[in-house]
Amino acid sequence: MLLSATLFEKSYWEGVSTSWWKLLLTVLIVLALVAATLVVLGVIDKKNGVESTRSTRDITYGAICLAASYALSFIKLFRLPNAGAITPASILPLLLYCYYFGFRKSLVVSTAYALLQLIQDPYILSPFSALLDYLLPFMAISLAGVFRFSPNAYKRAVGSKRPVITAHGRFFVGVALYFVARYFFHTLSGVFFWSNGIEYLGWSGDLTGAAAWGYSLTYNILYLLPDTAIAVAAAAFVLSSKAFNAFMTAASHAHQNADAAEKHDQRTGACGDERERQTGGRNGACDNGDIDEHLYGDNAGDTAR
Repeated sequence: MLLSATLFEKSYWEGVSTSWWKLLLTVLIVLALVAATLVVLGVIDKKNGVESTRSTRDITYGAICLAASYALSFIKLFRLPNAGAITPASILPLLLYCYYFGFRKSLVVSTAYALLQLIQDPYILSPFSALLDYLLPFMAISLAGVFRFSPNAYKRAVGSKRPVITAHGRFFVGVALYFVARYFFHTLSGVFFWSNGIEYLGWSGDLTGAAAWGYSLTYNILYLLPDTAIAVAAAAFVLSSKAFNAFMTAASHAHQNADAAEKHDQRTGACGDERERQTGGRNGACDNGDIDEHLYGDNAGDTAR
């Protein structure tokens, strides 16, 4: 049955045993913290002279990757008891978006994905289980944006005739960071909320202490490792494609050129206003050489927006 057809039915929420207002409050607190994080990062970037832009292209790519990941997450190649499942690289579209667009934009998209996961066959015991099972693990996808794509590294790989996949080491580091974070959160959830009434892989009864940790570590690695490995294998194939690399590199350059053009327009307008006020002399802000350097300089591209 489709999600849209069941979402507003009471039976759809039978797996949620906590009060709706507690769950809503938890979501609002998380959204407030995300907003505060974005503001702080914006202030830091501005202080460091880094300008951040949001274009229609960024929003479109984010929406497409979000929709693709969410659709793939409904396909279960293998499912364990208590909802752990292996999917056909469902996280790959979001990981690629995070890699190419940086941490700030990734945090927004991964938060939206976490909220979607929260309402996909929800099974929530408390606000804290919602955090550890859904919100924090899937928001961790944004960590792939910490080590974002470097056009210069790609140019060096092409120039030296190395396989283009060698230019994407940052991507795999970011995926490893995401995997560790998500595994950590799911393991904590298993220990605190899912260690009672166990009958699986030799464990039985209500587990405590080392038994609870052993069970949770084993259970979560059984699905999370192959699920991530499938995404990594698919990513290696995609990132080895010259066509894909050319497309994303062109998109990255288009983003930089759009930013530079906007600054050019602003400076040109300032020059016009200055010339109206002054009848002679050359204003330093109107130096065409400075504008050309700004538009065509090669030192942009590695800075995360």
